Amino acid sequence: MSASSGVPSPEALEERITELRAAVRRAMARGDRGAARDLRTRLRDAEDAWDEAVLGEGGGAAPPSAPAPAPPAAAGAGRQAERGMVPVREQVHQALTLLGAPAAPKLIGSVYAAFFPGEIPGTRLTSLRRDEERSFRTAPYSRPYYLCAALTADLLAPARGLITVSTWPLEQRVVGPLSPRTDFLTAALRVARHAGRGGAAHSPSVQRLLWRFATNIPGTTGEAVGDVDPTMLAEAAEAELEVHRAADGRQRRQAAERARTRLGDAERLFGTRLRAMRAAASGAGGPAPAAAAPPIAAGPSAVPAHGPGPMATGPVATGPVAAVPAPVAGLGPAPVPQGGRSGGAPPLAPRGSTASRPPENPRPAEEEPPTPSAIRRRRAPSGGTSPRTPRRPDTPASSAIGPHRATHEDDR
Repeated sequence: MSASSGVPSPEALEERITELRAAVRRAMARGDRGAARDLRTRLRDAEDAWDEAVLGEGGGAAPPSAPAPAPPAAAGAGRQAERGMVPVREQVHQALTLLGAPAAPKLIGSVYAAFFPGEIPGTRLTSLRRDEERSFRTAPYSRPYYLCAALTADLLAPARGLITVSTWPLEQRVVGPLSPRTDFLTAALRVARHAGRGGAAHSPSVQRLLWRFATNIPGTTGEAVGDVDPTMLAEAAEAELEVHRAADGRQRRQAAERARTRLGDAERLFGTRLRAMRAAASGAGGPAPAAAAPPIAAGPSAVPAHGPGPMATGPVATGPVAAVPAPVAGLGPAPVPQGGRSGGAPPLAPRGSTASRPPENPRPAEEEPPTPSAIRRRRAPSGGTSPRTPRRPDTPASSAIGPHRATHEDDR
């Protein structure tokens, strides 16, 4: 693209923009915020000059060759005044009202910068939705509107990265499988109509915004970059929107009905957590709690160990629980096995219980433990009463002396 004398070419402007961006990064790395604000002002002026050189008409006024930057203090004061005139939540509300559909923070900032004075700082949008939810839960309905989250149609949970307005109908704040495309077409339609009515279609920022919408809608882009007709864009968006509007509206209405019946006021605005949805689902369609079982008599006296006899009617014992067969539905109470004279087997006790199990080695109660002398008598041989003495092993000395003593006795 040729440039007249004294007018920088787009290539020169692009090089200047690259240099200014690097200078901004170096200033922020040094911690010099004043110099960074000054460089950002020059960067925006260079970008506006590039937009005018590329997107502007040929017969229009050419941008100045060397844009004179404003003093840093004056530029910073002017931008702070523009930001301070309207709160951030009011700026977001204006942009969402123009779009008419749930939108991401980046699209909200682009729309506000194109049609409204000033800009929305991206750092404020990060915590804006949490602040709105905290304010509503502290004092419900104390504000005329709240910036809340869009709700997913399947789980009624907050949709990630989408902001809506609480005054919109619930069907408009719910997003389903087709909602991202329908919301994009709705935003493109409303932006194109607003640009055509206000006469701001030739603004570089508006043309850049329209171009972003047109690149995702077939048959709307012009021959050159930025040559987008708002009327053509609106017609193409309206034609494609009619294809998806019925199915998307049906899914949104069904999800909105579920949200009205299951969620409270705060959950309908800011969404519900997954654990709350699971609790609600189990409470709605889960099995009914089982009825309490009748108390079972416990202790050895619950079931008699000998012969048939009446059951205990007194208070429940606190001993080990005896095994009583449970009644079967429709067959009445199960019979209690009897023992003793009837010939039946004795009742079985639960595993590990010693309530009705007889001891393996019964011992009379009056028998005393054996004394040490009695134990020695039991160990003694049958022919005597003294305890058996262990035999001493033979030693080599005793075996050598034995024959000598025998010989001496023979001599005698």
